[in-house]
Amino acid sequence: MSDPRGPQPTPPDRPLEPAVDAEAQTHPGWRIGSLRGTPIYLGRTWPILVLVILATFGPSLSRSRPDLGAGAYAVAFAYALLLLVSVLAHEAAHALTAQAFGHRVHRIVADLMGGHTSYQSETNTPGRSAMVALAGPVANAILAVASWQLLAVTPEGVPRLLMGAMAYSNAFVTVFNLLPGLPLDGGFVLDALVWRITGRRTAGLLVAGWSGRVLAALVALWFIGRPLLAGRAPDFFSIAWGAVIGSFLWAGAGGAIRSARARALLDRVRLGDLLHPTALVPTGSSVADAVRLYGVQGAQVVAVTDAQGVPTAVVDPRAVQSVPVDQQAATPVLAVAHQQPSGWVVDLPPDAPVTDAVERMAQLGAGVVLVRLPSGGHGLLDAGEVEDAATRRA
Repeated sequence: MSDPRGPQPTPPDRPLEPAVDAEAQTHPGWRIGSLRGTPIYLGRTWPILVLVILATFGPSLSRSRPDLGAGAYAVAFAYALLLLVSVLAHEAAHALTAQAFGHRVHRIVADLMGGHTSYQSETNTPGRSAMVALAGPVANAILAVASWQLLAVTPEGVPRLLMGAMAYSNAFVTVFNLLPGLPLDGGFVLDALVWRITGRRTAGLLVAGWSGRVLAALVALWFIGRPLLAGRAPDFFSIAWGAVIGSFLWAGAGGAIRSARARALLDRVRLGDLLHPTALVPTGSSVADAVRLYGVQGAQVVAVTDAQGVPTAVVDPRAVQSVPVDQQAATPVLAVAHQQPSGWVVDLPPDAPVTDAVERMAQLGAGVVLVRLPSGGHGLLDAGEVEDAATRRA
């Protein structure tokens, strides 16, 4: 006897969970503003950087300017605020350049390691990647030149001291960030260069990642090893900054290397091999309408569209099965659907490497993405299945 309800959805191995935007999921810190719709955060680790500056710059300033007394630490704190301005200018330049290329920028964060800008990059090219990376150091170079020019008209004393510190720190940040190793901006330029030459993003990440590891070792040698080789013990300033900068470089470079190795596995998986054919149902439909779509033209998943026809949610098969048959026609489909974050729909061909879609998942903090195919159809990609496919390829 046929089932009067028609084809019923088969529950997946895991229930579909509501996707949460990475910004809300990771809670990067305290929101202090926005830039053209992009939220700006003061990271939870930024106070640690302030303490490091107070512990290193404060005593040094107190010795060189004993007339300041305890005020030396207030000046050190003022320098930390100026450094924050430099970091935000640096990240704002990244964000505005990314937006100019049409990328969606998720957030800007100032933290212990300076800062970072998260933006949608799966449609990136080597040239665009390099331009976005170079925008930050260019902003710092402009600040360095402007501060240096203003020194001549800045009053003597603490104001001139801070203006000079602003000039020198931005000049240092400019040069340091251009060093060719990830996670520095120069590393992204190196990554883009190798990517452009070889045609493989994986190769760029590997080269720039290992270059970052070399830079981390050189930083440790400069701050800590150099005094030892000269026959003297490194001071607290050298140890503190050597540890902070060296660990930052080592961790970032290691992350790039791991990402490249994971990407190498994913590059061997074709997107079309993992997609679940998806049917669309307009908002305002009932659960019964969604049920009728399962199995139609091979559909395994149903997504809900908004009034403009843009997919915004995924129907959860387990939730559908919990609705009694006699109530399905009266139950709104959105009652059994999980809303997805803006940007979860990607345009990719089925022969594209699955990596392109996985990058979007990572940026959104989403467990699924909906792929809009050149043929006009749609397919759902599940992060768990991607991991399983990559493991089988390993």
